[in-house]
Amino acid sequence: MNFNKLTLIFFVAFCCFFLNAQYTDLYAFEKGNHLVGVNVGIKIIGNKTAVSAFYEYGLTHLFVEECMLGGGFFGGYYKEELGKEFEKIYITGIMLNVHYQFVDRLDTYVGFTPNFNIRTYEIDKNRAKFNCYAHVGGRFYLTNRLGVFAEMSTGFNNFSGGLSVKI
Repeated sequence: MNFNKLTLIFFVAFCCFFLNAQYTDLYAFEKGNHLVGVNVGIKIIGNKTAVSAFYEYGLTHLFVEECMLGGGFFGGYYKEELGKEFEKIYITGIMLNVHYQFVDRLDTYVGFTPNFNIRTYEIDKNRAKFNCYAHVGGRFYLTNRLGVFAEMSTGFNNFSGGLSVKI
């Protein structure tokens, strides 16, 4: 087992132990909650791997208690080999999500992320452009604060997964 996998296992164990081992929240994501997270994703075409992080805040309830509007920021990075040069893409933007809790501890959400991509090349000119991606996902809370999630997106990650923490 390599060092990175061992570090991840210890990090998850640490978070589970110290972030309240019992789940007592009535709703997974509520108005006023702060959520931070990291994820790793893959893009099917080109077989790219990307890393990103986000911050989200529970803005307001929509229609019923189980439905929330959340907003926040995210940033990501991926690198791709293009022949003899590398393309590095830095992504930053905002996100808006509509969360709905169908069952206890499971926070499902759908949203969109307007963002700005900065593409850098070793040889060619650098480029920047505006994009807007849609995504759908689910987050399962292991404790009151620690959750694991999976997401599908039209963006730079087709499939991603990661950890999130309510702070």
